[in-house]
Amino acid sequence: MNKINITLNKYVCNKERVKEKVHEKMKKKRHIGLYVVFASFILIFMGGFIYFNIPTSYVSVDINPSIMLSANSWDRVVKVEGLNKDAKEVISNLNLYGKDVSDAVNQIVNIATNLGYIDENIDDNAILVSTYCDNTEKREQLQDRIHDNLNQSLNKNGIRSLIIDMELTEEDAKKANDYGVSEAKILFVNKALEGNPELKFEDLIYMPTREIAKYIEGYENITNGNKNNNGNGNQYGKKGNYQTEE
Repeated sequence: MNKINITLNKYVCNKERVKEKVHEKMKKKRHIGLYVVFASFILIFMGGFIYFNIPTSYVSVDINPSIMLSANSWDRVVKVEGLNKDAKEVISNLNLYGKDVSDAVNQIVNIATNLGYIDENIDDNAILVSTYCDNTEKREQLQDRIHDNLNQSLNKNGIRSLIIDMELTEEDAKKANDYGVSEAKILFVNKALEGNPELKFEDLIYMPTREIAKYIEGYENITNGNKNNNGNGNQYGKKGNYQTEE
């Protein structure tokens, strides 16, 4: 009888140990499952964050401050660079990360106006807005959207300015970096030098955009013959397209 009891006790003990081991294994599996879910969530989040921050297009704004915006596939700003001292002053208190690139351009122009880089009391302000994107169709759409939104903003604020659109290329990047300006301004200065051989590159590179524009052939036709009039004599958002030869 004692032998039977001992055998039964061993069976019960073994059964309990088996249950405990099964319970522990199930517990471990649940923990592993949670870790897998958590790790997957982190990977998805990090992957989305990294993808969000990949630039696919670039927009530069040149007044005298030269500012470069990098935007992702959704036209959201992921990087802002002040290319010269004036630009760093303009963007010092601006948080443009994640904003629509068109809205970012408007904010930059508004701050530049408040700091005196754009004069509200003159007619010959000039803003050089340039875009670069591998996809030509997207570049044109982005350029047009930025131009139209900026034109509306200038109109609303009563600022008279020529908006000059230029297509960015990868050329002259080193020269732009050396002078602390955008590639677009390099191209713009080169355009001005084409019809003014007596001038030197260094004479123009640090001039405000409105001053450089006066040396470009056809500038007067644009500023005097292609204006939008709001009915009270003030003119806004004049558009000039300057293309460089390939």
